[in-house]
Amino acid sequence: MSDHCPECDVGWWPYQTDHGHCPACGGGTVPSAEAASEDVDTLYRIARDEAAKREIYEHFEIYYAQRELERLAA
Repeated sequence: MSDHCPECDVGWWPYQTDHGHCPACGGGTVPSAEAASEDVDTLYRIARDEAAKREIYEHFEIYYAQRELERLAA
């Protein structure tokens, strides 16, 4: 049993999806009777690392935008 993402064509283990959303593309997944893809663990680590990088970049962008506003207000 796996959750299949039609966009990525990957069968994820159910614990790897975020409430039915693909960890790689964010699209919806469909329950499937087939086993998960062979390289799903590697793909999951890559998707998780990419999501962490995006979160870090978002925090940096917010920090520098606030810093620039404070600099302009001074």
